[in-house]
Amino acid sequence: MMLEECTNNICKKQNTVVIVESLLFVTGIHNILKFYNINSYISSKEILSNGIDQFESIIIIQVPSKETEEYAKKLISLDSSTKIIIIKDSINMFTINKLIHIGVKGICLNDISELFLIDLVKQVHIGHFMLDTRFTDDFFNYYKELYEIHEIYRQLDDTDLKLILTSREIEILGLLSKGLSNKEISKELTISDKTVKNHVGNLLQKMEVQDRLNAVIKAVKNRWIII
Repeated sequence: MMLEECTNNICKKQNTVVIVESLLFVTGIHNILKFYNINSYISSKEILSNGIDQFESIIIIQVPSKETEEYAKKLISLDSSTKIIIIKDSINMFTINKLIHIGVKGICLNDISELFLIDLVKQVHIGHFMLDTRFTDDFFNYYKELYEIHEIYRQLDDTDLKLILTSREIEILGLLSKGLSNKEISKELTISDKTVKNHVGNLLQKMEVQDRLNAVIKAVKNRWIII
């Protein structure tokens, strides 16, 4: 795979960063890519502070699970042309939705086959979005349901919601619908992480749902919010 591409004598960056949670997978992915003649190299997550100066590079980085989303967001904010692949031990639709909103181009579990890994890297590197095929049905059903709800209920009526939640909890529910984490919400509202956590816990209890994803879905179904 070419490491540099020039058009009209202007070199364009086209870097792909593969973020994995486990250090054990870093070398494994690097060796697989090397076996299939795809140039890549292993880097530390400190590349974020130094910046990515390479052109047409496949970079593999180990980032702890709790830091992956924030790290991906910062990489993209520094250079929007950077394409991010995140390979996780476990994942759910809420996390997938959040990663898509961040701008991540590849999302999969770490037990994918070699051939899928190669296709994933190649397709993302040229600009396509790739999702672990095991999530395809859930992904399309989720977005189809939200789209249909959005089309049917264009007019909002949050009267009932105001009887259930406080104004602050309604504000936080709106931010949850945008995929923001507790930390991001605390920054947005200038309140502590602990306060956000308490508000989220209270609104989940009041809405009688188990998690924030179902809180958002219930709010959309009831015409309380639009995402």
